[in-house]
Order: sequence, then C-alpha cells, then structure tokens
Amino acid sequence: MKSLLACLSCSLLSLSSIQGAPAVLNPNVEKPPYPDFIKHSEYSACGLKDLLDQGRLEEFYKRSKKLLKENGRIQDKNTEQVQNDLWTFYYIAAAPLFPIDSSPEASASWREDKTLDYDVKTSAVRYMATQDTGRLAAVLPISREKISALYALYTARILHSIKQSYDPDLGEKQKRQRQEEEEKNRLLYRDRKIDMDQANVRSILIHNRISIQDLRNNAAKMRTDSLEKTFVNLLVEYFPGNAAQVRKYIKLAGYSDKEIPDLIDRTAGREPKTEFLYKGAGRKNRMRP
Repeated sequence: MKSLLACLSCSLLSLSSIQGAPAVLNPNVEKPPYPDFIKHSEYSACGLKDLLDQGRLEEFYKRSKKLLKENGRIQDKNTEQVQNDLWTFYYIAAAPLFPIDSSPEASASWREDKTLDYDVKTSAVRYMATQDTGRLAAVLPISREKISALYALYTARILHSIKQSYDPDLGEKQKRQRQEEEEKNRLLYRDRKIDMDQANVRSILIHNRISIQDLRNNAAKMRTDSLEKTFVNLLVEYFPGNAAQVRKYIKLAGYSDKEIPDLIDRTAGREPKTEFLYKGAGRKNRMRP
C-alpha cells in the first residue's frame, strides 16, 4: 500500500509540467517479472512511466541518467533495489529516441542536451555489462538464465535503436533538403508571404536543424561503434558455448546474417572463449588459421 501511494505521489508531482503526446514504448521489450511498485525515493524508477505517458522525453532521460548514476553507487543491493534496476533498464530500452522533424518551423521539445537519449541508453548498456547475473539471481527468485536473457534483450534493443537511427546517406539528403527549403524561402519572399527578416530567420532555422541532424547522426555512429564490443562480449559471457543464442540477440540488435561474422571478428575476435562462434557452416570460409 505504501508503495502504491508512493507511485501515486510520483504521478501527481509529474503532472505539474506541460503534458505532450504519450511516448510509444517498444512492444518487443519484455517487462521485468515484477510489479512496478518500487518504494518511493529520489533514486527509484517510480514515475518513469508517468513521464513517458506524458511525452516528457527530455525529463524522462534526465531522470533516468540520475537513476543510473546514483543507483550504480549502491553496493550489495537488496531485492527491491535490484528490481528497481530492472525496471529502469526496461524503460530505457523501451523508450523511443528524441524525434527529429525536418521542418525548420518545428521546435524541438528537447533543448538542453541534443544527444541525451543516446548517452543514457549507452550508459544503461555499460551498467548492465558490469552486473554479476549470478549474484543478482541469489537476490531475486528467478534464475540466472532469465536475468541474462532480460539483460541481453535490453542491450540488443538499445543497440538496435541507436544503430537504426544512423543514416549513412544523410549528407546527400540534407543537400536536397537545403535546396528545397531555399527555393521555398525564395518563393515565399517573391510572393510577399514573408519579408526579408522572416526569410533570414527561416534560413537560420534550416541551418540549425541540419546542424542538429549532423550532431545526432555522428553521435549515433559513435555510440554504435563503442557499444558493439561491450554487447558481443556480454553475450559471450551470458551464453558460453551457445552460438545460436549469441546470434539470436545479435540479430535482434539489427545485424543481418552476413554482418555477424565481421561483427564478431572486430569485437570479440578469435580466442579460446569465443572459439564456439567460429564453428559451423557460416564460418568455415572465414576462420583464421
């Protein structure tokens, strides 16, 4: 009852800000096998869902960042604290990235940190990678295999969302976009629908939007590259000797069958603990001597 009242308190507090369209969570991210009624504290996951329901993504990621930082300092966590971590990881994995509207007139609802969503999702993966699933299983009444499966799924979905947001052809698209907007600007000015000052403002907004796109695209590529090694090594640790499981989660992260061999080569490499990944029909022609 106290936990329920605490979450209601979180909800009432979060209503003090302007609400937007609800954020759509990824339905392919499995929820933890526990009810979301962690006791209220400054560092609990209580209220994250409320922020998502109200479309307050920037506040959601700010709170998540704080939770990861503060909860990471706690040693020897009890059952409730470990459950809290699982719900925090779930919401971060299931939450959408900041939306990008190509229209120069559209204002972003997130302003302070243009790559906060990427940073928080990346931090969540690194946090999970430091966890001893055997130790967590001793605290929770579920198996180590179940915890490993949840962590593997969360990290895969996080990597997938960041990887898919990178556009290698963005430069060409922006070139066309800039030309189209400049032509639109010219016609609006010619038809006296905007004056010179308004035309200049539109040009600045177009430039700013393209700069944000560049910043986020570069960040997506960098975060993907930095997470690949952590992700593959985590899978090798969770599923030793089980190449099928490792490949299953790599594919969930957005990699095709053809991409998997190169991914394994550049991240884990061939050594005794990864030898099982170099066996089978898909690797015969790629195995190193």
